[in-house]
Amino acid sequence: MVIRPPLEGDIETLLDLGAQMHRESAYSFLPYDRQKVRAFIVSYIEDRITRCSLVAEIDGAIIGMIGGTIMDYYFCHEVLVADEILFVRSDHRTGMAALALIRGLQKWATHQGARELCLSVSSSVNYEATDKLYERLGFNRVGGVFKKRLN
Repeated sequence: MVIRPPLEGDIETLLDLGAQMHRESAYSFLPYDRQKVRAFIVSYIEDRITRCSLVAEIDGAIIGMIGGTIMDYYFCHEVLVADEILFVRSDHRTGMAALALIRGLQKWATHQGARELCLSVSSSVNYEATDKLYERLGFNRVGGVFKKRLN
């Protein structure tokens, strides 16, 4: 398995992977706008200073992705890194891809001087196994995400 930053040539594959994630997620009741997602992916590819994106590749096929961004705490001048997306294709979830992607993001966060790496599960995709993985990696549960559909 290779963990690497995505390239412009990966955009279509990442759009398809995003569509798969969307179909499985709590957001599936909303439309999937490929153009908006394309702009999101491009923003990660073009901004490697405040954003980190990585893909997991096996035999030339992208099977997973992670993206995180660095930000200031609102109450001090220290920084943290928070994930915006983590997804591994369903046929590779028992492998090491998620672990390798998280470690890659953690390495980047450390290099950026972040005081914390914050990972979340808001999509509901495989959240119980994801929770267990995060805890095995030394992450502590802090709070939760509560949602209520309004229409």
